[in-house]
Amino acid sequence: MVENTAPKPSDWSLYLRLLSYVYAYWPYFLLSVVGFLIYSSAGVLMADLMQLVIDTAGGEEKVGVGMIARFLVWWQGGEQVFLQRARILIPLAMFAIVMLRGCGFLAGNYYINYVARFLVHKLRCEVFDHLLLLPSTYYDRNSSGHLLSRITFNVEQVTGAATNALKILIREGFTVIGLLAFLVYTNWKLSLVFIAVAPVIAMIVGSVGKLFRRYGKRIQTSVGDVTHVADEAINGYREVRMYGGNAYEQERFHAASEYNRMQSMKMALTNAASPPVIQLLVGLAMGVLVWLMLPPSSLGDLTSGQLVAFLTAAGMLAKPIRQLSEVLAIVQKGLAAAEDIFAYLDTEKERDLGDYHSASVYGKIEFRNVSFRYAEDKPLVLKDINFSVEPGQTVALVGASGGGKSTLVNLLTRFYNHTEGQILLDGVDVNNYSLPNLRSHCGFVSQNITLFNGTIYNNIAYGQLAGSSVQDVEEAAHAAHADVFIDKLPEKYQTTVGDNGVLLSGGQRQRIAIARALLKNSPLLILDEATSALDNESEQHIQTALETLLQGRTTFVIAHRLSTIEQADLILVMENGEVVEQGTHASLLADNKRYAHLYQRDFNS
Repeated sequence: MVENTAPKPSDWSLYLRLLSYVYAYWPYFLLSVVGFLIYSSAGVLMADLMQLVIDTAGGEEKVGVGMIARFLVWWQGGEQVFLQRARILIPLAMFAIVMLRGCGFLAGNYYINYVARFLVHKLRCEVFDHLLLLPSTYYDRNSSGHLLSRITFNVEQVTGAATNALKILIREGFTVIGLLAFLVYTNWKLSLVFIAVAPVIAMIVGSVGKLFRRYGKRIQTSVGDVTHVADEAINGYREVRMYGGNAYEQERFHAASEYNRMQSMKMALTNAASPPVIQLLVGLAMGVLVWLMLPPSSLGDLTSGQLVAFLTAAGMLAKPIRQLSEVLAIVQKGLAAAEDIFAYLDTEKERDLGDYHSASVYGKIEFRNVSFRYAEDKPLVLKDINFSVEPGQTVALVGASGGGKSTLVNLLTRFYNHTEGQILLDGVDVNNYSLPNLRSHCGFVSQNITLFNGTIYNNIAYGQLAGSSVQDVEEAAHAAHADVFIDKLPEKYQTTVGDNGVLLSGGQRQRIAIARALLKNSPLLILDEATSALDNESEQHIQTALETLLQGRTTFVIAHRLSTIEQADLILVMENGEVVEQGTHASLLADNKRYAHLYQRDFNS
């Protein structure tokens, strides 16, 4: 994982930033708040209605002391008229309250989930969009499993803090406020018992918050580890089986999953322990309340209905208080995820300070004293590289693996930025080109072919090439010798290639990648072991096609089989990040040095 040296933001600043995503959907959020306010108010009204039921059934003299009682008495024009119709009015009032509560619950939950799913969509898309703009060094230092878990798991956790927590906070918070207000309205002296335990509840909730945050971070990391191990095992299933790695991979996965389980159980234990303690405090307050009520003198002028309503409202406090105590777990897990996501979103994008645009380039390339290191504290990977290429020439990079060949061409396309010296394209430093413009002039075929789970046509006409005519795609495929196998497929160019082209052979995948580069028709072409997976016959066809198609293009070819680059205009022999020899095939053989020895070994193999 990439270390973040920036100061850690406070919980409050994190939460405010998180809520800024909710603000975009404030009309729906407001509807949700209104719904929960109706839901909570209906709960209070139900407790108030109990007072009227008891007083009316018990024949109390004062039936009109409650909120609903006062309204019904006023609506009916007097207490006597109301009592005559109470048998109808009270059930109707009860039905109306239940309907109101149900409608409020429906509206509140629907609109808060409406906001939540939009939030997941927006944040997940923002995370993915940022992923496409990060520099190569970020991919080098982060596993794909952790990147995927951030898009899937962490975003869901953040949404819980932004919407689910707010849902519980608003719904149950309104309920607690309404019930406490009702208790104070009914008898403010007795209600002081519940107000007295509030600071203790706050202390308990605050003390477990750090535990929730700690376990939340560990769970996120463990989910990334699980995803990472599974991703490696899935992508490398052939190697796993061929080399008997089943037991090893099972051990890795089981260990990662076990760690995730342990941290989740610690979170579950903490989450399960705090509500009973809080309920115990509420129960203690209820006990004290009943103890205070038992002497008749303490009740003052409370009616039987008011007493029952007071106890009902007090009893109803337990559930919302318990749920409010659980909000902290959701919030802390969400803040742990938000801290990770926002740190990721604040990661600097691939730097592009260039503003030079060119509709076309000739392809003259110059490397002047170019050196490169991956980080300031790392040794030089490329050292003092100097050479020049005229437009339309082919440059071959040869040498042992790890010599810096792929790194050199990555500097040309600015997947990495050179540390020292200059790289010029048509006399302009590549750093002055805007990245999209620079890369629009380059075609690329890697030794690690990437195909997407779509049709052959879509894989050749990919990205900015989408919409290319069928004829152009077929011509590119023909030039890459891919039509030989494509025409034999039942659906031809509409054949689905599977995940990363798994339904095709290695040579077939490579020819599709070559066709993609040829369709782009760029003045610069980079072939990184582009023919390594081809059989001899196919390679001969490809070499013949490339000799024709590379005319007029500046081409960089990385090859281990030196027989494929004999016609190159310039051959660079690289060792340990340095160009130790350069020249044509004939001149380098005549020198009888490093290249001649490599060629002789390749010829005899």
